[in-house]
Amino acid sequence: MIVTEQGQDRNKPAATIGFWAALLAAVLNLWFFLAFVPNQPILIAPWQGLAAYTASFQPLPFLAWIVPCFFLAPMILTMMTCLHAWAQKEKQIWSLLALVFAMVYATLLSANYYIQMTVVQHHLVAGTTEGLSLWLYAYHYPYNIPGALEAVGYGFVCVSYLCAAQVFGKGKLQQWVRWTFVGTGLTGLVLPIDPLFRLPLVPQLVDGAAYALLGILAPVLLALLFQRSKDSTVAVAQG
Repeated sequence: MIVTEQGQDRNKPAATIGFWAALLAAVLNLWFFLAFVPNQPILIAPWQGLAAYTASFQPLPFLAWIVPCFFLAPMILTMMTCLHAWAQKEKQIWSLLALVFAMVYATLLSANYYIQMTVVQHHLVAGTTEGLSLWLYAYHYPYNIPGALEAVGYGFVCVSYLCAAQVFGKGKLQQWVRWTFVGTGLTGLVLPIDPLFRLPLVPQLVDGAAYALLGILAPVLLALLFQRSKDSTVAVAQG
């Protein structure tokens, strides 16, 4: 990233907001994975029926991993918006594509997770579960409504990461950000592929662990890049 006096006013706010958005995205990813691991068996356990699931449902463990997913969507969208504002002009076609794909992801999955936090959670607690099965993650995942929405949403965010990776240049830190973005995009593609062509469980778990690590590392490195860019802008302004 080349910082000039002309670009200072534009780049400094983008770097500042982008730093916090990327950092929060990393924290939310970490929160999600720590909260979700104990609940992961619901996606592979045999379906025992709606009555049995309702009887065993616990709101707090459920909300513990749904809430960070809900807030992660606007954080990634904000992060990609700042990246587009920060990118060099000749690379802004890639950052714009990343932003457009992130918008689709955020729209689909913020709605999905809000429905899970409110409609699904409310009716499970109240016991008014008629017609609710297809909205449950536990109901023959990934062949249910939230599973399908996640497959589409994560497909778009993976393409967003892959497009965003093209923004970064030759510096050592930028290369680290670039390849962690590529890794995040590629490992996440299992989610949209799996409902179409079922994959064995063990490769899914290995891929999920890689996606978890990269999903935390990529925004942390981007936050560091934004911070260095902001510091460079200040140094130019003071110079």
